[in-house]
Amino acid sequence: MGGARATASAAKLFLVHFEGTTFVAEDEEGRSERRGSGLGRALYERFFRAARAHGRTLVRCVLPPEAGEAVAFHRALGFEVERVAEDYDGPGEDWLLLVKRL
Repeated sequence: MGGARATASAAKLFLVHFEGTTFVAEDEEGRSERRGSGLGRALYERFFRAARAHGRTLVRCVLPPEAGEAVAFHRALGFEVERVAEDYDGPGEDWLLLVKRL
């Protein structure tokens, strides 16, 4: 399995496995990116409320360290870098593990 089929399967997994805490916003043309509009923050705040309602007290995410804008965005939401996961995405592919306490 690969390519579009693998991507579709991953999306379906998220929508089924994380039902009730997965939120997607799209415009009429199916685009979801709206950097700087506050949409990402609003979706995360909705997710945080849902996670709390499900009894969760901690949220984790992973990001590549070179994704400076994404790291800054998550830090502004209250995420902290927990550690660097070495070889997370293969040899030499270290990622940041971030955590936010709800």
